[in-house]
Amino acid sequence: MAHIRLAQLEDASAIAQMIRTAWAGKVAPDSSGHQETAEKVRADLEKGYGWVVEREGKIIATVRLVPHPFERGVGEIKKLGVLAEHRKQGWGPKLIGVLEEKAQALGLNELRLAVRHDQYRLVEWYSSLGYTLNPRLVYSAANPLTPPPFVLHKNLEVHL
Repeated sequence: MAHIRLAQLEDASAIAQMIRTAWAGKVAPDSSGHQETAEKVRADLEKGYGWVVEREGKIIATVRLVPHPFERGVGEIKKLGVLAEHRKQGWGPKLIGVLEEKAQALGLNELRLAVRHDQYRLVEWYSSLGYTLNPRLVYSAANPLTPPPFVLHKNLEVHL
């Protein structure tokens, strides 16, 4: 049985490997996901939060939430990934749901994410989860080696 749990610093290597595996053959070779390292994962986890889906001791899906580096009250969703053999089972939306709950609990009022310029189908997928494309927004950690990504956002209701 698979379950979602909070990612720990000790998971960093396994998360990085899972992202590289999940994105292999699905995303262009110049994507930052192919260069995912335990150090990058650890840095995000130290600034924010991450979740993993674990099945039989193996990480099969993951996502991270980090604070926007310049805008207060804004969180960024990073590196959502699901291993190919576990896709179409609802793990992506479930991880986004857990992340959104935490963002609301933290008092964030907006979430943002970036989608590669050549992955428009993901814009449609995130739109189905309530995210809106906003061409005026610039992603804080855009890959300088690729065209600018699509930036989507979602306003959150803050529960006080």
